[in-house]
Order: sequence, then C-alpha cells, then structure tokens
Amino acid sequence: MRRNRFFLFGLAFFSISIFAQGQTTQESAPIRVLGKVADSSQPENFRKNPSGFQSSINLDQYSSRYTSLPDVLEREAGVRVRRYGGLGSYSTLSLRGTNPNQSRIFIDGVPFNNSQGGEVNLADLPFDNLQSVEVYRSGAPVGFSGSAIGGSVNLVTRKSTGLPKTRINLGGGSFGTGKGTLAHTGTYGGIGTSLFFLGEKSDQNFPFLNPHGTVIVNPYDDTVDRRRNAQYERSTGMLGLDGDLGRTKIRFWNDLNYRSQGIPGPASNQTTRVHRKYLRNTSSVSTDTKGLFDGRFRMETRAFTTFANDQLYDPKSEFSSGAPNSSAKIHQSGLQATPTFYLLDYGQIVRTHFGWERETFGRSRSNVNNQDVIYEPEKSRTYLTAQLEDEIRLFGETLILTPGVSWDLYQDRFQTDTPWFQRQDPLASANKSTSFSNPKTGVLYKLFETQTASLDFKANASKQYRIPSFLELFGEVGTILPNDSLKPEKSGNLDAGFSGKYSAGNLRSQASVSYFRKRISDMILFIPNSQFTLRPENIDSAKIDGAEVSQKTEFKGWKFLVDYTYQLAINTSDAPYLKGKYLPLRPKHELSSTLGYRTKRWEGGVELVYVGAVFKDRTNEYINYQPARQIWNLYLTFVLYSSSEEEGKAAERAPRELLLTMDFRNAGDKKVEDIVGYPLPGRNWFATLSGRF
Repeated sequence: MRRNRFFLFGLAFFSISIFAQGQTTQESAPIRVLGKVADSSQPENFRKNPSGFQSSINLDQYSSRYTSLPDVLEREAGVRVRRYGGLGSYSTLSLRGTNPNQSRIFIDGVPFNNSQGGEVNLADLPFDNLQSVEVYRSGAPVGFSGSAIGGSVNLVTRKSTGLPKTRINLGGGSFGTGKGTLAHTGTYGGIGTSLFFLGEKSDQNFPFLNPHGTVIVNPYDDTVDRRRNAQYERSTGMLGLDGDLGRTKIRFWNDLNYRSQGIPGPASNQTTRVHRKYLRNTSSVSTDTKGLFDGRFRMETRAFTTFANDQLYDPKSEFSSGAPNSSAKIHQSGLQATPTFYLLDYGQIVRTHFGWERETFGRSRSNVNNQDVIYEPEKSRTYLTAQLEDEIRLFGETLILTPGVSWDLYQDRFQTDTPWFQRQDPLASANKSTSFSNPKTGVLYKLFETQTASLDFKANASKQYRIPSFLELFGEVGTILPNDSLKPEKSGNLDAGFSGKYSAGNLRSQASVSYFRKRISDMILFIPNSQFTLRPENIDSAKIDGAEVSQKTEFKGWKFLVDYTYQLAINTSDAPYLKGKYLPLRPKHELSSTLGYRTKRWEGGVELVYVGAVFKDRTNEYINYQPARQIWNLYLTFVLYSSSEEEGKAAERAPRELLLTMDFRNAGDKKVEDIVGYPLPGRNWFATLSGRF
C-alpha cells in the first residue's frame, strides 16, 4: 500500500510540474479514422491509431435493455465469444481466430489480463457502467501496454456529460433473473462525478438436452434435464471523478466487483456444491496535459492498482480430491507515461510510451474442512516496456505512414518449497528474464474526401509475441509439469482494406472491408507426460486467413447493421495428428445483423447471430463436430414518458424519460453449446423498466 501511495503522489507531482510550462494552444486537428460508431465523433484513442481497423460500440443504445458484454461483443466482425453456459457464465473472447490468451483487454487503458492463465473471464468485467467498448483488430494504439497477437479491447467507463442525470433500471426475466442499477452523472463545483451501483442474481436453471455422454453410441438415453448449480449473484459499485488543474485534465475512478456463483460442471456430470467467490477492486488515476511548449508537446500519465481474491470451494470433492478448496490472491499495479511530440512543421507526430507493471500471484489450498494444507509460494512478474511510433503525414495529409516499435522486458520469479533433490532440474533458477521487440508499420491513404463522403485505404504489418503464463512456465501441482524453457509465442500479422462513409440528408452510412493474415509459431501445446500429467511445449503453429465486412446504415428511423467474418484457421504443427486440421472453435463463417425501426413512441428490431460449423477438438473428431446455428433475437422498447430538450434545459437537468423494453433471446429455441458438454440456454426473455430524471 505504501508503494502504491508513492506512485500516486509521484504521478500528481510530475503532472503539476509539467503543466506549469508553456502556453495553452489547441491540439492539431486529428485525422478522422472510420470505425463502427453510433455517432459522428471518433474516440480519442482512434486518433492515435489512424491506420488500424477498429470499431467503437456506443452502449447508450443498450442503456434500457437487458444485455451483457458477451452479447454485445459477439456481434462485432472478427470477434468470437465462447461461453460455458448462459448469463453470467465463464466466457472468453478471441479476435481473428487467435486463442483467448492472445488478446489483451483493458479498462480505460488499465490492463486486465493476469499472468496466471493469460485469458480473461468476461463475466468478471464491468458492463452496465460503461460508456463504450473499443475493439482494436490491428493491435492497439501507443499507450496500451503488452503485446497482442490477436488484438485488443478497451472498456471505456462512463463520465459526466455536464447536466445532472440519473438513470434507474429494474429488470428481470427467465430462470429467476433480476437486476437493479442506479447510475448518476453530473458536474459539481467544476468536478465531474459519476456514480454507479448494481445488484443482480439469476438461477440459470434452464432446460437442456442431456446425452449422458453417449452422443453417437446411444441417442436413446437422452433426456431433457435442468441445469444445476449455475446460479450467481453479483454486486458492483463504481466512482469516477474528473477535473481540471490548470491545463491538466485529471481523472480518478474506482471499481469494486463481487461475485458469488456456482460451478456447474459438464452436462453429463453436473455438480451440486462447487462454488466460487470473487472480489476485485481496481483504482486508477490519470492525467492529460495538452498545449505545452507552444502546442508541440503533450503528456499523458496513468497509475493503477488492482486487488483480486478468487476463492473456490469444493466441499464434496466433485472436481478434485485431497485439497479441493483454494484461495488465490492477485495484485497488479503499474505506472505509465505517454509523451507526444507534435512536429507539424515537418509533417510528423512522434508518440512514445514508457511503462512499469508488477503482478504477484499467491494461492493456498485447503481440505474440505477449509483447513490450509498446501501453500504455493508467491509468483511475481515485473514488466517494462518502451514504445516509439512516428506518424508521418505526406501530400497534404493525404498519405499517412505509422512506423513503430516496442521493446518489452519480463522478469519472472517463482519460489518453490520442493527439496532440490526432488526437482526435475535441481540447478534451475527461480528467476527468468524474457525480452523481445515488436516492430510494426501502417499506412492510411485517403482516396477522396468530400463533405458528404470519404473513402480510405488502410494496411498494417506487425510482429507480435505472447509471453508464457505462470501456468505454462511453473505448472500446476499434480497435473501440469513446469517448463521454464518455454519461448514466447510469436506471430506475423498483416491486414489491408478499405473504409468509407456517406452522409446526406436523413441517410447516414459507413462501411469497411478488410483482409487479414496471421502466421503463428511456437504455440504452446500441453502434451501428455504420463497418465495423469501434462507438460507444455512449443510445438504448435497455425496459419489464419480471413476477411471482415462491416456496415451500418440509418435512414429515417430505420437501422440496418451487418458484420460478417470469413476465416480459415488451419493447424500447421509438425505433429501428424494435428497438421492440416481446423483449429477448434473457429467457424469459417460468422454473421451478425440487426434490422430496427424507431419512432418517437417506440423502437423495435430483430437480430440474427449466425455461427458456422466448428470442430470442438484439435483432431477434428466427428463426435465433436458442431453444426452451424442461427440465433434470432427480438427487442421492443416503449416510450412511456419523455420530456422535451427545452424542459430539461429549463430545469438544468437532462430530459426525463421512462422506457419499457422487452428482450426475447433465442426465439427459435436452439439447443446448442460452445464448449463440449456445456449447454447454452434455449428460448428466454427479459423485461426492463428504465427511468431517467
């Protein structure tokens, strides 16, 4: 805690000393890069990544609906969401055919991936208190730490918009689901304030077809059962403060999240008592100082810290025996600085970034009586990074080049209490250092631009790495052997395509089409070492080729959206049983589409999510073949009351409204699953009463 206070104090002192210099000037007009957004404005981060293929999801359109982060993300081109059940279940995200642990996830630029397993559970992330979600399929802008083979996702928290505004949502629906949220934003004494509170619970006891482990051998023993032990409860609170100190903008936010949930197990072997309790608190303070040295310099800084406690209880030893209970504590903290130099007389913007991050992971295991019997020594990882990118503007800013490179250094430390004569390598060091560089380049060529239309060509090339996780390096007692000689996974990435927009009268339309290619090598695969243990090795590789199409059109109340992804993900490993096989859970075709219509009194629409056929295992066995599926969703919103903009301004508050929304999911009642043995819900519905005042 004393170390964290030192970082926060140092960050504030550094920012105050910086903004005292120079005269205030306006930042140069940014290059507009088209992404799929709900309005004409572009996120600040998009301006730092002009050649990237990226999209921003404005979540105001979902403010009165009962939805979740996985539901929203799976509608984006290039994004694949895999779930272990229904609402609130363990869910992962992958971009452009990569593995979930090869993508990076941030909250306002604060990294959320942990080093133990690498991948992120979407159910542990905030959603209802978010303003937007930014999806970066071509890496990430300068200032986002860590190398990302797949891409990055940044969750943007809600900020004050000036006039006081309060929204209360009360919702409920199928499978004993209920949720209440309270959100308030406003500016008081020059300080923007945002408050958010949430409480939610669900039984998730939906019916499903249970094959009892005999999908092909004996289909006659199939029964329709209820999902057990899939219930969850969660509560969330968030505070955000924004203010100006001279020419420096300062933002502080704190997010507290608590979850208690059952762990249901596969359909043919459901559990009854296994459950998990998860508590996380994340704090961040950031500064942004513009206009220094006659507008030639900008300084952004950020300090953050995260504490998480993840507890698993297995009182009947349904998952494991001996010491089935565990308690893991994760602490992440970091300090970042992103200086930007505006050399506009030379047609250049030079962006740099420096970061220090540290993470510790400790875990204890206990018996069914919750008595500690095993304590795993603490693991730690220190991460240092430096980034450099030059945005070169040529021919009157018609052509923009963005060469860049980042240097990453990881220092891992793992203590063990195993006697030296019992270790696989008695002379192995407890310390491990790994370093690499990630070069990249991008190009943006503005083919034409008028007041009503524009068309851009964009292309990017990069080399990216993924550092092995603690689980891969240091193993898991009794199941996974350690291998501290693992090399980072690496990938050569390439994408190119066009993006354009058109706006005239009541018609607004924007679209993009892109081709992407990845060549991934040194992928880590868990190889059987004995009857009961696995050992990670760098023996896997893959090639992924694909295309993405995204378009959004609005005309006189009508809304039509289409996102389509084609990808061919093939395993190129030297292992004969894997070479030439499709990578599991990577469909060739994915399509998401929405057709909606809006009036002053109501809004309705239909949504389609199509997921092509997949194999659920690496060897493409027929028993693990999943046919294509189409999921239809319907929504309908009634405006029960709405005040005018003039009334709101007269009262110095946001306009008032009262909305009632009905959401109908999986209208065709498809019985499907993403992960082998973990069914997804069939037909279900939710209702939400939303009031703003």
